[in-house]
Amino acid sequence: MSGVLKLIIVVFLINAFFTYIGLYLLPQAESHPPKEIKIEEGITVEELVDIGKEIVFGKGQCMVCHPMKTETGMRAPAISSIGALMEKEAKERGISPEFHVFEALVAPGAYVAEGFENMMPPVHKPPIGLTEEELIAVAAYLQSQGSRVTISFPESLKILKEVLKKTGG
Repeated sequence: MSGVLKLIIVVFLINAFFTYIGLYLLPQAESHPPKEIKIEEGITVEELVDIGKEIVFGKGQCMVCHPMKTETGMRAPAISSIGALMEKEAKERGISPEFHVFEALVAPGAYVAEGFENMMPPVHKPPIGLTEEELIAVAAYLQSQGSRVTISFPESLKILKEVLKKTGG
């Protein structure tokens, strides 16, 4: 057998080996479009919080920067205690907790938590692009993390629209 033929066989076998590994031994990722989320009048606070959690861990992409629990070197406040932190900040600023949480989502640069940089994008604009209903669900979930949930649907739409108008969102 010539050296060229041996080389071709070796290259083929190596390619076949790695193809087998890629197809059968490595986990395959599937990508699905996000589920359609329906937030309608009469939804309970618990359902709203559950939907908000789904958005925070999925479409909202919050976990890219926000860790679940406090850790050293955090880029953004921890989710597990963010409700309590936001309630405290709202009191210090003399605004309602609802206004503060909505402002944090649609105009995050208006007030940046101490020790962190202004790096969060407004989540109601592309690339994230949450709807008003999704913003309310996320706000309810964030409040549920260490604070009493005072956000509901559709009652909180008025406050959200006020924040959007005031912040130019």
